[in-house]
Amino acid sequence: MTKASGRAIVLVKWWSAVLAGALLILAVVAVNGHPTVFTDTDDYYALGKELMTDIGLGPPPPELSDADVAQAKIDRHMGLTQMASRSAIYSVFLYVTESAGTLWLVALAQASAVSWLVLLLWRTALPAEPRWSALVALTVIAVVSPLPFFAAFAMPDIFAGVVVVAAVLILVYGDRLGRWERRAVGALLTIALAVHTSHILFMVPLLGIGGLMLIWLKAGRRAAAGRLTSVGVAIVVALAANSLYGAVVRLETGEPLRNQPFLTARLLADGPGRTYLRHACAKGNVYTLCGYKAKPLSNSEDVLWSDLPKNGVFMLADYKTRVELEEQEPRFVLGTLAYAPGAQLAASLKNWGQQLILIFVEDPIRNPHFYLTDPYWRQTNLPPVIERVADCGKNFKGCPSRLTMAQSRSWHGAWLIAAAAALALAATVIRQRMTAQPGAARGDDRRLLAVAIMFAAGVILNAAVCGILSGPFPRYQSRIVWLIPAGAVLLLTRLRRERRHGDGIATLA
Repeated sequence: MTKASGRAIVLVKWWSAVLAGALLILAVVAVNGHPTVFTDTDDYYALGKELMTDIGLGPPPPELSDADVAQAKIDRHMGLTQMASRSAIYSVFLYVTESAGTLWLVALAQASAVSWLVLLLWRTALPAEPRWSALVALTVIAVVSPLPFFAAFAMPDIFAGVVVVAAVLILVYGDRLGRWERRAVGALLTIALAVHTSHILFMVPLLGIGGLMLIWLKAGRRAAAGRLTSVGVAIVVALAANSLYGAVVRLETGEPLRNQPFLTARLLADGPGRTYLRHACAKGNVYTLCGYKAKPLSNSEDVLWSDLPKNGVFMLADYKTRVELEEQEPRFVLGTLAYAPGAQLAASLKNWGQQLILIFVEDPIRNPHFYLTDPYWRQTNLPPVIERVADCGKNFKGCPSRLTMAQSRSWHGAWLIAAAAALALAATVIRQRMTAQPGAARGDDRRLLAVAIMFAAGVILNAAVCGILSGPFPRYQSRIVWLIPAGAVLLLTRLRRERRHGDGIATLA
């Protein structure tokens, strides 16, 4: 056997294991039903379709009447006020993969990214363990956590956990990855950061924690600087990629891409924002929001998305008003914080705490009946996307999720509590053994503890970013909590091997 053929066989075995891991994740999805969509999926899909058409690789634009062309221009103009939060990268990925192979291909690609990273982590953290044990670990994680439901969810949420695992591989095990593996992990990290702003926001403080871990691991200045730089470059490139898309849109339309006033909506819903608004408006019409002060303003979703006259704000506003709401947001946020700092701090901490415990599956298992029958949504891209993976019958009621939200609360909640306890216990045992047997022989244990710390920190920081800035919603936390059982299985496997074989993991420099 030649060296080239031997290398080819190794690669085939490796990627076969990655595919097997992805299929194990998707097996849970198949048992439950099928891949799913969300309201925002339509935005991503439409943007991806538009971008592919613009470069000549998408379907030709349909012939429209003059009235339809005029309405399309109005819709796109209004869309500029809320599309800055939509990633062009994820949009193209979603459109291309769904068009090539339905939502099942989207799910397979997302599950494969997770499978590859977990197998890489397993190989570098537990090099003496057989590859099949990593597949067993993936099966356990898929059964006890919400991971499969987000792998098969046509949204960028699954990449929150991908960000953490990729960063851990670079920072903690960068010296055990091959050159091309480091580049590939770095590329995947960059993409995972670029697909949603929240990923960048929690990655920045997580990078600081990673720096502390490198000091604790005594990685050496040169090695530590190189690994930190790799993650830092990924963050900068992700930011630049999103900014580039915004610059292209501005060059084409003359208007900037804008975000909905998320922070304004959050402060209003928390209460201090409403108190400050009444105070400020009593002194004159100092904010465009003063025109809406008689509305409840107690629910951020209503403020941003409702089109009901009684509750809605942003979606009911014309272009000029939307721009004013967005441009006045920094002043309104600073004014609220100055007027009621203690009340807002208490509300933000409460949101953080609530976000931490919202770990059940909600949006990924909603019945698609709504998208198939609602007068607005049945005119969007979602019905054909859904119908390509599910036959819901003539009344569109034939494809609900087998798992209910109540069942998810019980099942995933109980297992997460057990996993968190197991992770803490395993980390304590490993730490005690390190104290009893100091020295290089426990180097792998030190790295495993760093993994556990960064996984836990990622879950906590994700809750802080999402809960405080957007609000506590189950989707934001349940998307990433699979890291806790993943860390628990990793550490428990290390303890099991040591108990059976002694310290069977060779320490690598």
